[in-house]
Amino acid sequence: MTSDNTRFHEIIQAEGRLDRDRRLILFLRERIAESADTATERERALLAAVGRILAHFADGFEAAALRDSANGVFGHYEALGWSLRCTAFAAFSEHPGFSPDWRP
Repeated sequence: MTSDNTRFHEIIQAEGRLDRDRRLILFLRERIAESADTATERERALLAAVGRILAHFADGFEAAALRDSANGVFGHYEALGWSLRCTAFAAFSEHPGFSPDWRP
């Protein structure tokens, strides 16, 4: 049985992760939009693939985070979020809008 203090701490951590991921989604959407006009055909295909993964993540990460944190499970959306943080770090870590909490 977890104490109220422990549960409160878990809720705060979950909210912090949700906030981090909301900001990541906005950041990546902006970078994809910026890059699309000057990208090569191959780069546009890659941006489109990242965009599809990002859309899937954006559609379900909040509900999954609440469910998974309650169960203590590293779930599908957490894995997608980690891969998107890796992508953001690899492609955009030098961008002035990149946040250190997106480091994988």
